[in-house]
Amino acid sequence: MKQTSRILLFSAILISIAAVSAVCWHSVEEIHYLKSFYPGQFSVEEAFYASAVELVKIIIISVPFFLIIATALYLLRHFRKDSR
Repeated sequence: MKQTSRILLFSAILISIAAVSAVCWHSVEEIHYLKSFYPGQFSVEEAFYASAVELVKIIIISVPFFLIIATALYLLRHFRKDSR
């Protein structure tokens, strides 16, 4: 495999990991914002439901990035076996 293809695949993996991390960070910040915005009214049960909604949002947004990571890792491994 050419060196440029390998660099592109590694870049796709790193960008995908950064995107998933940014989505997770945004969800944590959003829960903290809700907690500070409604301090007296935000019960433990509401915090649980807000966390569940954020988890679903993270999963839905992250699935394409996980597919990109899995595909890039497969291609890296596949091309490595062919070069031997």
